[in-house]
Amino acid sequence: MGKTDAAAEAERPSEKRGGHVIATQPLLAAGALAAVCWAAADMLLVGFVPAPEKYPLLSQTLAADLDGKADLALLMLDGSPERLFWGVLPATFSAALYLAAAFGVYRLMRRSGAAACCFALLFAAYALSPLGHAGFYYLGMSAQTLPSAAPADHALLLAQFAAFYRMLAVHWWASVGCAAAAFLILLVQALRGQTRLPCAAAWFNPLPVGLAVGLSCSLFPHSPVAAAVGGATFNLAQLVFFAAALWFGRRKGLEAV
Repeated sequence: MGKTDAAAEAERPSEKRGGHVIATQPLLAAGALAAVCWAAADMLLVGFVPAPEKYPLLSQTLAADLDGKADLALLMLDGSPERLFWGVLPATFSAALYLAAAFGVYRLMRRSGAAACCFALLFAAYALSPLGHAGFYYLGMSAQTLPSAAPADHALLLAQFAAFYRMLAVHWWASVGCAAAAFLILLVQALRGQTRLPCAAAWFNPLPVGLAVGLSCSLFPHSPVAAAVGGATFNLAQLVFFAAALWFGRRKGLEAV
């Protein structure tokens, strides 16, 4: 005869450490706070509408040399160095909150191999994300030097831009890929009823929310507001998820479980 859900939950080894209950809600609140910090950082760092007509050197003359990255090179040209700088700090200095939130997400799931895999992927995603995010700063600053540089220096600066992009791409895609895989596992488990939240919480998973936000913003390609929101799509989607998890968790009495 199988154990009841209550008995199974009582045997979760992560319930206590040193005799003290580890509360799930504060971990989820840490995720919500981190999402706010990262969304604000995204808006400052990449929340621009590119203006290719203002920079013919990059949009036309050097477009072929940028190897398909002209749009990315144009993206942050209108951002002041101070804005790009502050577009990094709120994210990197709140990364620890996301790491704590990964454990909170694990606590929401029934103990299983899927839960462990979700936690490992999400923790890795959050650990990799600061360098992936900060990489945009270096890419933007590198691109800003090109319009004022002498033509003889373009080859060296283009090589630098390509090197910065390579470092950014490795960490950014690894981080986003791990996070997407983790939230896909969470989505499937939520639909299967294998989380401590109702199945309706699946609608607030970052994957469907992020898709909705991204598609909505794409309808307004020349809107600064849409550019800012679109640039922060995934972190805004995580904010919705953590806020919803807090709300559902409070209704189910998960404040200290």
